[in-house]
Formats: sequence, C-alpha cells, structure tokens
Amino acid sequence: MSVTFADAEPDGLASMLGTLIEQNLARDPPRRRLLQPGVVTLTATDIGVAATLHFASSGVRVANGTDPHAQLDVSTDARRLLDLAAVPLRLGLPDILTAAGREVLRCILQGRVRVRGLLRHPLLLTRLNRLLSTA
Repeated sequence: MSVTFADAEPDGLASMLGTLIEQNLARDPPRRRLLQPGVVTLTATDIGVAATLHFASSGVRVANGTDPHAQLDVSTDARRLLDLAAVPLRLGLPDILTAAGREVLRCILQGRVRVRGLLRHPLLLTRLNRLLSTA
C-alpha cells in the first residue's frame, strides 16, 4: 500500500496531503483498512489550490486540481483545511464534545466549510477524517 502522485510536480496542497497520509499509515498501520475505493477533492478557496485523493485498497493516488466526479468535495480556506487534520475525532467525525470539534460543526453550518456529498457519502468522509487525522 502506497501513496503516489499523479503529477510530476505536485502542488503544495497535494504534496502536504500525500505526505500526511503516508506518515499516518506508517505510524498506524491498521489505518490501511480505511483504504477503500473513493474520490475526494479538497480545495483551499482563498488561495485557489485544490487536490484530489483517489483511494483504492492498494493505496492512494494524489493529483493536483479537482475531479468533477469526486464523491466528496471539501472547500474552505487554507487555514481551516489544515486545522481539520488536528481536530479530535469521535467515531470518525469531529468530536463535538471538544471546542475544536464544535468549531468545525459551526463552520459547516455557517457555510465556511462546505462538504458536497456529505449526505450521500458519510462513510467516505469518516474514512477521510481518520486518514488525515494527526490525533
């Protein structure tokens, strides 16, 4: 199982996401069971950068830009996108018993964090959160 990059020169967001997932999988090998088929695009709206994660049981392929066929599309500013990786999780979702978890929920409800596909693909979102979580 590996993390590969679709582009010869991954942009900063793609590189950061790929490295984070690779480190998390190396640090916690049981997370590899979270690698099931799915496509997720993450966009830092304030700087106009996006990356797409293509999950498969064999690993993750990280690409620059968006994928119009992604099942999930997470859009927010760069700072919040990075902060999402540090939010404590409960059952794979931000833990609303913590201040950071409540802030994520507040941002989603206020539209500062947009998650297209949330209702149709909640398990993919849970797997994404667990793969990216540094907690």
